[in-house]
Amino acid sequence: MRLDSYLVEMGDFSSRGRAKRAIIEGHVRVNDRIITRPSYDVAYADRVEITGDLDKPAGYWKLKEIQEKTNLIREGDRVLDIGSSAGGFLLFASEIASHVHGIEFSREFRSELKKLAHERPNITIEFGDVFTMPVDREKFDVLLMDITASPLSSIKALENVLPALKSKGLLLQVLKLPKEREREPVLMRLSSLGLEIIQILEPEKEEIYIIAKKSTKYFEKL
Repeated sequence: MRLDSYLVEMGDFSSRGRAKRAIIEGHVRVNDRIITRPSYDVAYADRVEITGDLDKPAGYWKLKEIQEKTNLIREGDRVLDIGSSAGGFLLFASEIASHVHGIEFSREFRSELKKLAHERPNITIEFGDVFTMPVDREKFDVLLMDITASPLSSIKALENVLPALKSKGLLLQVLKLPKEREREPVLMRLSSLGLEIIQILEPEKEEIYIIAKKSTKYFEKL
């Protein structure tokens, strides 16, 4: 049997995709030997070991790394997660915040997100279009924005949900922005929304993570 399929069958991972990633990254040993090939043939008699708790969505590890560098989320915060997908941001944020509310457009993730909300009492889920849906004003301390869209479309969605962030609240804006020359217009647009850019993180992937604070002057612009 393929190693990735074996790990799912044994209940070590909830999907082959997560199992495959763990194998490729060198977190799985078979008979004391690290195996990095998901298609590796394994038998039930083999001794299979996994290092660490890896059965979490990729977003969990992304936000964990950002948190370690920025201390974005603090204990007791109320967090709004836009573009929850498989729930990685939700899962990590729920370990710190008092409440995390996720909004997702795609019904593809309905079962995963509802399961997560059932298992974590401080997580709530809503399905809707973040470009048009109404939001409660000044309700959240932290806003997480990571949607599959162009930078300009992402900022358009941000404009609609930004009123939900409290004055002086913090924003994490993830943008698919590979070209250096495209950055300045985007940063200027964020500033025009009453956001103070605090920090920019640049991972190896073709995206940037922008940490910003909502200005007390924000509502003067409305």
